[in-house]
Amino acid sequence: MRVPSVFPILLAALAVVFTGCKKEEAAPGFDMIYQENFTVPAGIGPFVTHHFYLKNLSTRYEALLDQYGKTDLEITRILPVQAALTGIFGDANFNAVEEASLRVYQESDPGGYIEVAYRFPTPIEPNNTLDLIPSLADAKRIMSDDRFSIDLALRLRNTTTDEIPVRLSLQLKANY
Repeated sequence: MRVPSVFPILLAALAVVFTGCKKEEAAPGFDMIYQENFTVPAGIGPFVTHHFYLKNLSTRYEALLDQYGKTDLEITRILPVQAALTGIFGDANFNAVEEASLRVYQESDPGGYIEVAYRFPTPIEPNNTLDLIPSLADAKRIMSDDRFSIDLALRLRNTTTDEIPVRLSLQLKANY
């Protein structure tokens, strides 16, 4: 008596499963790009979380709505796409950073922040760029206002030895 082979049944089942799957299409929208410079000072240590505040920044939200011919009601959400810390002069070393959290907030409500990107653990290898992982949080509540502020929270592995001029890059996408 011959036992039926499991391989053809498995192959048929996989074909049924994967033919019904469609890749989620990207929602239409426009990019909201921000770049800000700041300095990480030498001599800060690992025993506290260090906060770098970039306050009262323009969202340019109304201008972007006008540019793309959209209204606020048409924007369904504003999601983080990409975030990074980069040494301005190409000689930064972010291996002292163990954890990074990038938050946006309205200056009138610092406790109502939204974490738009994070990284934990961070790579130990020396590098001039520290890429952060975008979160899935909808930042429309904050980014649809005229102004916003940024809180970059860094927890360190060890004490920084040099002052590091840094450029923070943040890209969000307003979906409609």
